Amino acid sequence: AVSSLSGVSLEKANELIELGAVWALNHIDEDDYNYEAPVDENRYVRLMEATMVEEGVKLRVHPNARRFTEACNCLDQNRLIYEDTTFIVVDKPPMIPSQPDASNYLECVPGCVNKNLGPFVDIDGEPVMRPLLCHRVDLCVGGCIVLSKDRNGQNVFTTLQRERKVKKLYHAVTTKPVPLGQHIHWMLAAGVARGENAGPSCQILSHNPEGKKKNKSWIRCVLEVTKCEPIEISDAAKKGGYDDGAQQHYQSTIRLVTGRKHQVRAQLASLGCPIIRDTLYQPIAGMTFDMLAFGEEAEKALDDAIAVARIPQEPIGLQAHAILFGGVKAIARTPWWSAEE
Repeated sequence: AVSSLSGVSLEKANELIELGAVWALNHIDEDDYNYEAPVDENRYVRLMEATMVEEGVKLRVHPNARRFTEACNCLDQNRLIYEDTTFIVVDKPPMIPSQPDASNYLECVPGCVNKNLGPFVDIDGEPVMRPLLCHRVDLCVGGCIVLSKDRNGQNVFTTLQRERKVKKLYHAVTTKPVPLGQHIHWMLAAGVARGENAGPSCQILSHNPEGKKKNKSWIRCVLEVTKCEPIEISDAAKKGGYDDGAQQHYQSTIRLVTGRKHQVRAQLASLGCPIIRDTLYQPIAGMTFDMLAFGEEAEKALDDAIAVARIPQEPIGLQAHAILFGGVKAIARTPWWSAEE
């Protein structure tokens, strides 16, 4: 069925199934280990092995699956930062997704950690089928990411996050110095909702939206820039393809107070200090929703900037440098812009 639907060979069809690029409208028991458990009876579930499906069952096939093989291979034992009976912390290479893509279940952080660093055992000595993701880091960003060996650990981490007991430090590189101190912006709630696809991919912020304290449409974003100092981009990074344009670069240390979608990237851009290589936020540097108060010309300028914003296709100058939670302290390796190899 997959072969005829997608116009590929049987060999390619089996490869797509093994990769997790084939979905079927829910028609089986959700405890079957060959499938991802569906959310409800009207949702598609991912087929994890070649299997018989009933006639009339709707299939969804991704014949051109997104691949992250190179980045996945980089997630080796050298990137295992911390492990105990419950948690695993790794230094995620840039350009590997935190969670599975719709067309690729295997090449993501949990899948690659399981394949390259496993096998793992839990607190009871039982084998871990696949570590569970505790939070996300953007595809184009590298650094610390936490996984759990069981659901309990995942729930504990979620509780710690909700209680603001997870501390995260980021390193960001810009070509303009970032002002020190605490920065507060406001993000539209609709833009960070799960499954929300309307509007631009980038997050447009406001410095001071009207009625923000009473209006549930806005979410508060807070970070603190504790250090900003000039740096030199390594020769290895330049040889690897980064053109510094003979510009002075600055590395900022940032303490994340709230954790919103693209928060560091969006806030630095709104301050006029976009992160290097961040093609999604560089076009809107210095722009916020507040400029719409200045009329149609300002609105057109914002629309034009959003129109040329593109999702980065290479690592950007941002690293999830360190994370602290529940007595665990983990620090990532040297980021790409400073590495000498």
